[in-house]
Amino acid sequence: MKERSERELEAWVIAAVGARTTRRFEAPVEVGEDGAHPWVLVRPLSAREALQREALGVREELEIGADGGVRSIGRSYDLEAMVAFDLERCVIDCRLPMVRDDGSVEWAGEGEIDAQALLDRAPAGLMGWLMECVDAVNMRRPEDAEVLAAAKKA
Repeated sequence: MKERSERELEAWVIAAVGARTTRRFEAPVEVGEDGAHPWVLVRPLSAREALQREALGVREELEIGADGGVRSIGRSYDLEAMVAFDLERCVIDCRLPMVRDDGSVEWAGEGEIDAQALLDRAPAGLMGWLMECVDAVNMRRPEDAEVLAAAKKA
């Protein structure tokens, strides 16, 4: 129950961005001979950043009929641009394994985050986990929608 009330508070805190609201996630896998766990430190987008993300990645096209009315609305998404924006703004620090061309493991992050390199070199499974972490802090998951709906009713 405590976790739920903390999540409700997170949903309503004004200006809940920046270093104060970072969360660290540790991947449930061990990598390499030393058995290290990949991790990521993320923060939520500000309200302005969330709007910028939507403006960057969502396009709507209206088909106007001869009478001037809207006949249809088409919507398209640039998911790559939205993910790159999330990585650039939300990922504060990380230690993530990347495989070199020779097959050895190289650790990315630890102070220097290159969003484009993550997109280009991260395996799909690792990127999926990373985006789950970003979605969690930005309250985009289905269970977060339930928390927001309950908070609105209270």
